[in-house]
Amino acid sequence: MAKILVVEDNIDLRENMKWALKGEYEVSEAGSSHECMEVFSRTRPDVVCLDMGLDNVPEKGLELINEILLKDRSAKIIVITANSRQSLGTDAVRMGAFDYFTKPIDIVNLKVIIERALRIHGFEKEQNDQSVEISVKSDSKFQVIGNSPAMKSIFELIQKLANTDVSVLITGESGTGKELCARAIHYNSKRNVHNFVPINCGAIPENLIESELFGYEKGAFTGANTDKEGLIESADGGTLLLDEIGEMPKNLQVKLLRFLQDQQIQRVGGTSFKKVDVRIIAATNRKNLDGDDSSLRSDLYYRLSEFQIDLPSLRERDRDVLLIANSIIERNRIKFGAAKLQLSARAENALLGYSWPGNVRELENKLSRAAITCANQVIEPEDLKLPDGNHYSELSYKEARQSFEKEYLQALLEKNHFNISETATAAGISRPTLYDMMKKVNIQLQKDIKVK
Repeated sequence: MAKILVVEDNIDLRENMKWALKGEYEVSEAGSSHECMEVFSRTRPDVVCLDMGLDNVPEKGLELINEILLKDRSAKIIVITANSRQSLGTDAVRMGAFDYFTKPIDIVNLKVIIERALRIHGFEKEQNDQSVEISVKSDSKFQVIGNSPAMKSIFELIQKLANTDVSVLITGESGTGKELCARAIHYNSKRNVHNFVPINCGAIPENLIESELFGYEKGAFTGANTDKEGLIESADGGTLLLDEIGEMPKNLQVKLLRFLQDQQIQRVGGTSFKKVDVRIIAATNRKNLDGDDSSLRSDLYYRLSEFQIDLPSLRERDRDVLLIANSIIERNRIKFGAAKLQLSARAENALLGYSWPGNVRELENKLSRAAITCANQVIEPEDLKLPDGNHYSELSYKEARQSFEKEYLQALLEKNHFNISETATAAGISRPTLYDMMKKVNIQLQKDIKVK
C-alpha cells in the first residue's frame, strides 16, 4: 500500500484528510515543520501533502520542499495552500514540488493528483532500478552510465563487440565519452588482462608521432641514445585507442594501414619486423570522415571502421544527465572528503533544462566547480553557473557550443596560470590546436587574459 504523509497545522482539517485517505493509503500525519521532518525520516512516504502555512509562517512550506527532497529526491510533494496567489504554487513547483492544490480541499480532485503522483513515482523507481543494471564497466573505477533508449543500444553494441576483435570507429561530439566507450569495450573483452593504451593523434607533434607509435632503434635520430618501445608494442595483447584519428599525418597513415593489414611493426631506424597482437579502436569528433575533403585515407577509414559506434550527445539522452551527475558528485564527494554532497531539487531541474553543448565534459566541469563553492554540501543552481537558458535559446547550436568552448578554455588557461604548453597538455591537444581554438572563440592573450 502506498504511503502518504499529511502535513497540516489545522487539526480538524488534518483529521478529515486522514480519514478520507486512510482506506486507500497508509497515512501518517504531522502538524508542524519539525514533526514533518521527523515523521518523514521515519516513514519514508511516497507522497507528501504539504500545507504551505506552517508554524504560523505563511510560506514555511517552501523551506520544507528542499529539506524533504534532500532526504529522498523520489518523494512527490503536493503543496496545499490557502493563498490565492498563483505564483506561490508556481514557485513551489519550480523548487521541486510535484503539484499544488488550493483550499478549500476537494478530496476527489486531491486523490486524482495523488494517483498521478504515485504513477510517476512508481515509474521513476522502476527506471532507477533498471539504471543500476544498465551500465557497462569501463575500467575498475568508472562506468558508462545511462538509461535512455539511445544508450541502451550502445551498451548492447559494447557487449557484442567485446567478444570480437574487429576494428571499431567511435564517433561523437567532443565530451560525449568516446574514450570511456573504448575502455568499456576493452575492459569487457578477453584482452582486459593486458594494456589499454590511448594516444591523442592531435596532441603529439607531427615529427614525433611516428616514433611514439612505432618506437625507435638506438641511433635512429639525434637523441635516440637507447632502443625505445612504441605505444603499439606496449599495447601487445591489449587495445590501442587512436583518438582524433582525423589528425594523423598523411604520411603515417600508410604505415598504420600496413600494420593493420599484417599486424607487424618496424621501429624507426630498424630493419626487422615484429609481430604484435593489438586491437585497434579509433575515435573522432569529425563528421563525414570518409568524405572527399577528409584528411583520412579512404582505405584506412574502411580498415578502421569495420564497425562504427555513433555516441549520442548529452542533450539526446533524456534524464541520463541526472544519473551521470550523481555519479560525478559521488566521485567528487570522495575526492574532497565531504560527508555528503548532493544536488538540490532546483539544481536537478536546472541540469535537465540546459542543452549541454559541451556534453559530459562540460557537466564534469560545472559539477567539480560547484562541489567547491556550494554551501552545506548541497549544490544549488547558483553554484552551477549555467548560462541563462533564454540566452542560449536565441543561439544556434554552433554558437552555443562556441560559447562553452570559450568558457572552458578560459577556465583551463587560468587553472594552468596561462601557460600554453600546460594548458594544451591538460586539454589533450597540441599547442597549435590550442592556438587555433583560442582564435576561433576570440580569446586573445593580450586582451582577454593577463599573462602572469
